[in-house]
Amino acid sequence: MRADLHVDTLWRLEEKGGGLTPDRDDLQIDANRCREGKVSLLCTAVFTEDNRADPWEHCCRLLDVKDRLSKDPEEDFRSITSPTDLQDLELGTTGMLATIENARCLEGDISRLEQLHERGVRILGVTWNGANELGQGVLDDHHQGLTDFGQAAVKRAAELGWAIDVSHLNREGIIDVCQTGAPVLATHSNARALHEHPRNLSDELLKLLAQSNGLVGVNIFPPFLAPSSEAVTLDTVVNHVFHLMEIVGKDRVGLGTDLDGISKTPLGFRDHRDLDLFESALRKNGLDEESAANVLGGNFNKWWSSWSDCQNL
Repeated sequence: MRADLHVDTLWRLEEKGGGLTPDRDDLQIDANRCREGKVSLLCTAVFTEDNRADPWEHCCRLLDVKDRLSKDPEEDFRSITSPTDLQDLELGTTGMLATIENARCLEGDISRLEQLHERGVRILGVTWNGANELGQGVLDDHHQGLTDFGQAAVKRAAELGWAIDVSHLNREGIIDVCQTGAPVLATHSNARALHEHPRNLSDELLKLLAQSNGLVGVNIFPPFLAPSSEAVTLDTVVNHVFHLMEIVGKDRVGLGTDLDGISKTPLGFRDHRDLDLFESALRKNGLDEESAANVLGGNFNKWWSSWSDCQNL
């Protein structure tokens, strides 16, 4: 199975309307492209900008979009909340696992986690780039860890059976999340050792994620992969994959494209239609067939199954 650990399609659809089964030239994801890329799972981000005046209402509207797609018999997308749901999907159908990107939508109310759980959310992204009631993002970093509310929200989310996404979170916040013992991952982050960018993870933090049995999804946004003076290709993405594997292990790296949240992609990687080319590039650079397939989804599925079996899903 193939899985994309982070897409922003719900956010785009809430703005633009319509569905995904027709070809969507105004989006980077639609049913035909998922089918051509053999994508079984999209982790569909419920994204809230840092400056929104209505974060909770906006969050609910994005979940309404997910539910609308899932309930429409003409759409090839269905909401799922567990690996079992994924296995039970009809052939040609893509699962949507709801994730929070920026827990600002909680607005300091921890009881909203239960409401989000009922609506199918299973991954909590603590911050976006700025600071919120839980902690600090990488672009508003005062080198402080999770707030008291952030600690309580992470603990409660883990009790509900959620994983915690540390993409966008600052160093001290990531350390605090890893110390909680909650299932942890970075859905769409790259290696800072290859490109010095605040959104990328240092080897120190990657090692900490590895020690916490975490997983990292490589992001395909060119500014996160290399300096603007360099051409970014599939091989650039592959280099990040190999570095991540070197630090966290071959079974702890996946793909979190950030499609529908990014303005451009690497040369040779339009969207999910080019996943076969990406897999071939991994093989060409020395990765064996099983490990290459695992980067495209198998690693996430095994990782998800390993912690969801003992959670209250």
